[in-house]
Amino acid sequence: MFWGGFITCLLVSLLLFLFGYLIAQKKQLSLIAGYDEKSYKGDKEKLAKSVGSFCTLIGVLTVLLPIGLEFIGSFIGIIYTIIVIAGTIGLIIYINLINRA
Repeated sequence: MFWGGFITCLLVSLLLFLFGYLIAQKKQLSLIAGYDEKSYKGDKEKLAKSVGSFCTLIGVLTVLLPIGLEFIGSFIGIIYTIIVIAGTIGLIIYINLINRA
């Protein structure tokens, strides 16, 4: 059971690392869901850096998730879920703030 979950989480985290790199470093903002070049008036550098960093952070947490589940217990899954949801809400609020500036 451990290896199946680990390989799945590893593949998902590799995708998140790739998207984080493409968004933050290569400035491919079209990979962000709902992004519209014409209507976005905020700082595109801050947007790319924040969304790319968030993808990378979630990628790190995703690769660590099965290890935590195996050795600590299901409580780690709850913590992971809370971090992802709170981080997503925080990122949405931050993007709205930099879009208004």
